[in-house]
Amino acid sequence: MSQTPGTSPQSAPSRPSGGRSHFAAGAKLSGDLTVPGLMELLGHIDGKIFADAIVIEEGGSALGELHAESVGIKGRFEGEIHGRHVTLHSRAQVSGAIHYETLTIESGAEVSASCARRTGADAAKAPAES
Repeated sequence: MSQTPGTSPQSAPSRPSGGRSHFAAGAKLSGDLTVPGLMELLGHIDGKIFADAIVIEEGGSALGELHAESVGIKGRFEGEIHGRHVTLHSRAQVSGAIHYETLTIESGAEVSASCARRTGADAAKAPAES
């Protein structure tokens, strides 16, 4: 399996089928966003983000809700995370609530959040995309 340089298998999101979207540094958006595949966020979004996989890169930030199979935070996030596999990298700054099936928190991550593990039954009851 090939992987992007500088990523480990644990931190790389599963390969989304819908492609790859890049939200550039300096870009700002207020509102909800639905993206097929992987969403890489280097700018700032206020609102709900729905994607197969979401990565908030260093320098990127979001305020609101994240809904994805795989969520990786390297930048800043405030709000609710709803993800099957959630990874908070060493430079992450996260506050709010995390709903997950698997959660990895690297040493150095700043986390001030409630964490609730979802089971398969809980995931079926997760809020649907609006």
